[in-house]
Amino acid sequence: MKGSVRAMGVQEVRLHPKGAFHIGERGIGYEGASEFAPADTLFSALCAGWVLLYGEDALMNELLANNEPNWTPPFIISSAFPFIGSVRFYPKPLAPSPENRIRWKEVKWVSEGVLRSWLKGESFANRELQTLHDETVVLLADEREQICKDFGLRSLEGIRFWAVQRVPRVVLDTITHASSLFHFGRLIFHDGCGLFFLVRFLRDDIAEKFGAVVRLLGDEGIGGDRTTGSGNFCPKFSDAVPDFCQPQKSQWFVNLSPLFPKPEETSSLFADGCNYRLTVRSGWMGGVLPFPVRRKIVRMISEGSVLCGSAERIWGKIVNVTPAGAHHCVYRWGYAFPVACGVRLS
Repeated sequence: MKGSVRAMGVQEVRLHPKGAFHIGERGIGYEGASEFAPADTLFSALCAGWVLLYGEDALMNELLANNEPNWTPPFIISSAFPFIGSVRFYPKPLAPSPENRIRWKEVKWVSEGVLRSWLKGESFANRELQTLHDETVVLLADEREQICKDFGLRSLEGIRFWAVQRVPRVVLDTITHASSLFHFGRLIFHDGCGLFFLVRFLRDDIAEKFGAVVRLLGDEGIGGDRTTGSGNFCPKFSDAVPDFCQPQKSQWFVNLSPLFPKPEETSSLFADGCNYRLTVRSGWMGGVLPFPVRRKIVRMISEGSVLCGSAERIWGKIVNVTPAGAHHCVYRWGYAFPVACGVRLS
């Protein structure tokens, strides 16, 4: 663990992996794995760690709404996105594509420098942009040089800094001992790479506890397949965050976490000038005791969506996704992490 957690303001938390991650995707089996960790997955892990360190009462009083209608969360968090050395990457915003030779339709990730210019509506026509990972990652030329410097490389051609790997596994029938082959998806990183997320503290009494829980999760792990060592990491906290992540007044914002808006927020968020994508969030219940029941499915606004509203406001809510017959309540994090956007879509 490096760095310290500062009360209030925005901080970066880097997750330097000790092994692979398994962040499951909706589908059949375990073959799929996501390239990033959604904010609701991070919050579920934080809740589990909060209970271990501080107990259920503290969880209900500090992190959950506890049936209070005007409750404000103690913090908001972004999803966890990839970083390569000192360069951070973000999901491609659903804003008009800049004029450049890049095939933007294929792009999944943009670097911090690209995103900063994109949010300001600056032209890329005369700027040299570079690509990685079969043209799915876009970055500035100086950021590419910085990565080469970080890793002592002359060229990044053909190098993959993260990848989803499918590994074969065998399960044995408990009665016949017959074997069955299946495949498991794992997200792996090059040395010096990993995931990062941003946290904006809204209460100054919660930062120290937050940092302690993140350090605990470094040993407990996040995501799936933790019994085999997946999901462990070494956390590093930093105040060096991009200027566009600071709360500021705006007419539109790019969302960096899955959002479940309140009913009264929808008319504002979906006004003219927005462009969004929906994602389906589901999954199995977790807890101290095994309980093989799926949580209720919810549709949320995905990362990269451009919505109408100020980046200063707190948007969204926590959703109750408790299935029938559950022995405790289950919640899904649905707060936005907004960054101001100066690009209008229409």
